[in-house]
Amino acid sequence: MAENAQTMTEFTYAPGEKNIVGDRFSPSVIIFWLKTSIAASSTRVQYKAPNTLFGLIPLGAATKTIPLRNIASVDTNTKFNLGSLVWGLLFLFIGFGMFGTNALVAIVCLLIAVANFANVMSATLIFRDPSGGANDITVSVLEKDKLMNLAQEIQARVFADADQLRHEESMRMAEKQYTAQTNSVLIQQQMLANQQAQVQAQAGAAPSQPEAK
Repeated sequence: MAENAQTMTEFTYAPGEKNIVGDRFSPSVIIFWLKTSIAASSTRVQYKAPNTLFGLIPLGAATKTIPLRNIASVDTNTKFNLGSLVWGLLFLFIGFGMFGTNALVAIVCLLIAVANFANVMSATLIFRDPSGGANDITVSVLEKDKLMNLAQEIQARVFADADQLRHEESMRMAEKQYTAQTNSVLIQQQMLANQQAQVQAQAGAAPSQPEAK
């Protein structure tokens, strides 16, 4: 996936970050003008998701940054949201019941019902950490395929980061082993030199034999 210019402008990257990939998604079918932004680099994942009330009224946004080394896996899921169905039916009944007394309130309730019905099915991107915790981002089910493509790109960076960590750990272990072996050789050489010095000192201090008459 190519780098997305719009996503690039929403996040600030540190010098040295590379392999940046990202995309934007609609959080639901109804509020398509709001966007959830997700991006990943060689070191971290960032996302910004709008918060909504009843799936329709925007209430700010949530942002989060996750280091790649804190991600064990990247999963996608298409799920049925029972809560959205229940809220949709509730506001649908309220809306029809209010038409005789307050048409404006009835229309608002029906709009909320439609928004919840539209979110009965959704696609979710899940970042799981090594301890079993998870961060999930829900988007419109219509963008499921695009979300899966981005998940594969991020998963590739997670695996690459894990390989790099294993390589660095292997290099550190090899360096420690080399240092330990070098120190052992130096200690042995020092002990041998001390022994030779003691032998020479003892030979120099030995009493000379008396001359025969």
